[in-house]
Formats: sequence, C-alpha cells, structure tokens
Amino acid sequence: QTIYKWWPSIGAMCVDAALALIPDAPDGGRDPQERITALIVPLEATARTGNGHAVLRGALLAAADDQHAGEVWRAWMNRDIRQPMRMVLAEMASKRVIRRDFDLDEVIEQLLGPLWHRICVMKAPVREGFCSEQARYALRIYAAI
Repeated sequence: QTIYKWWPSIGAMCVDAALALIPDAPDGGRDPQERITALIVPLEATARTGNGHAVLRGALLAAADDQHAGEVWRAWMNRDIRQPMRMVLAEMASKRVIRRDFDLDEVIEQLLGPLWHRICVMKAPVREGFCSEQARYALRIYAAI
C-alpha cells in the first residue's frame, strides 16, 4: 500500500494533515477586531500547538508547489476564511466601520502575510495575540474616514 491510495500526491497529504490540526473558528462576538480575529486565529492556535508550525509550513510549501495540494488548501481558505471574511467586511463597510472600497484579497494578504512570513521564512514562533494584532492593523488601514 502507498499514500497514493488515499491522496493524489505527497503535498495533498501534507495539506490534509495541516487542515486536520486547524480548529474551528470561535464565535467572534460583535467587536470588529474580534470578528476578524476569530476567522484567522485558528491558524495562530495551530502554529502555537506542538509541531503545528512545522506542519503548517509543510502544507503552505506543498500548496505552493503541488497542484493537488494547492487546490485543497485554496478550497479550505475560500470556505473557512475568504467567504466569511467577505461577509464580515461587507457588514463593516455598510456600517461605515471600514471603507467601502476594500479589496478582499488585499485585506486577507495583509492579515495573513505576516503569519506566513513568520512560519515559512523566519521559522519563528508565533506569539499569542498575533492575529488580533494583525486585525487591529487592518482595521486602521481600512478605517472609514
């Protein structure tokens, strides 16, 4: 038996392993920063638990290099982060908490880029509250004036 019985590639296996470690998003409450944080904090929790940072690093690199792994990772990102984030940001824009001209992909890159950098490039630990801090920065950048 080989892994190919269950996965189309080693990269897809790596992504599945990482996704199995990522907890569900907690309830974000009503505060804008908490709502944004709730969508991305499961990644912080995974990176801070055991060897989660190494598993995430492997999954991110596999998703970048392997077609099957990339499809699985992007589908998860779209379902668990991108679509819910779009709804949260649209509601915030309608309430004039943030500008209406926000770019969803840019916001997600600003929120998660520093996390990916710490995990993949610096191989540095992710401190508690990292995602909350990124959410605060994003709200400042996109604040309605």
